[in-house]
Amino acid sequence: MAPAATAPALPALSAPLRAAAPGLAVRLAMILAGLAALIARAYLRHPTRAALILPLWKRLTRAARRFTALAARLAAGRPAKPSKPGRPGTRPTPFPTRHGWLVHDLRHEAAHFTAQLEALLAEPLAAELLANSPAAARILRPLCHMLGVTKAAIPPTTPKQPPARPIPPAPTAALRPEAAPLAPPPCPHLRWPWRSRA
Repeated sequence: MAPAATAPALPALSAPLRAAAPGLAVRLAMILAGLAALIARAYLRHPTRAALILPLWKRLTRAARRFTALAARLAAGRPAKPSKPGRPGTRPTPFPTRHGWLVHDLRHEAAHFTAQLEALLAEPLAAELLANSPAAARILRPLCHMLGVTKAAIPPTTPKQPPARPIPPAPTAALRPEAAPLAPPPCPHLRWPWRSRA
């Protein structure tokens, strides 16, 4: 009978953080809801940006929903669910790639939400959550990028090291026939006919 698979280790979260995690998720959801309303109101006046309203709304609401579910699991002492791979054939929405591009577009109105998110992430309990939960950092990292939140607020992703390849043994050089040593004659008083006599 095969042994049962062991559950992944729980993040080292303190008891105060587990109690505060749902509240942090509620505050984040309020920030993202206000940001989504601002985007819808502001981008309707910009025809070149109107196509981003729905994708941005989906990204913000999905981030709030994922963070709320993660906070609930951590508060209950359960590990985070592994992230699912993207659907084959789907392409991500081509959002601008500049750091803080949303603040660059909406100026002080978006900067207000940047300040709110930075203040939330600077709190000790939120910093502890991000330091001990890579899933929470993955959810917040795209939001921090578009709002221009300082990169120090989110722990960097640890790159996965590829498995070490075994070193193949060094090939042995084949002994050439001309370099092979001559076998001694079967008897001391006999000589091979092709060997020169001394």
